[in-house]
Amino acid sequence: MSKANRKKHLQRLQKATLQKYDQVKLADAITHLCKPFASDRLDFDSHYNLMALGVAAWNIALSANIEERKANLVSVLATLPEFGQTFEPDTNVFFDIQPLMRDSSESMMKCCLVAELMKRKDELYPNDERHIVDFTFKPTPKGAQLQIKSLIPKRSV
Repeated sequence: MSKANRKKHLQRLQKATLQKYDQVKLADAITHLCKPFASDRLDFDSHYNLMALGVAAWNIALSANIEERKANLVSVLATLPEFGQTFEPDTNVFFDIQPLMRDSSESMMKCCLVAELMKRKDELYPNDERHIVDFTFKPTPKGAQLQIKSLIPKRSV
């Protein structure tokens, strides 16, 4: 397949994918999920962190059951350097008792934020099965820009 044919094929595939998902680009969906938590007062790093949690919440919400979601949440939080090992008791409390505890620890607050983002994903995009594999969030003259790379499950193509 020539380079031009490959490009046309990819464009057709992208167009078909967008039609399946009501013309919603994944970057727009993540931005929409995070919108209630975004503020003009957020600096770029905080906004980046919010988008990263939105991406993580999206992928966790693709899990079918609570146990899978809990395992995925624990593994995602383990990759965040500021958590160390302090998050595990918080996630256990979070999943086993109530989501909105009065614990003000940073890990508990992030668990609650991720849970709310997952809930929004389930409510707003229940049939969207795209799995995010990578994202970039960079400043531009018009504001920050989110770019997403995703995989589409074969069963939904």
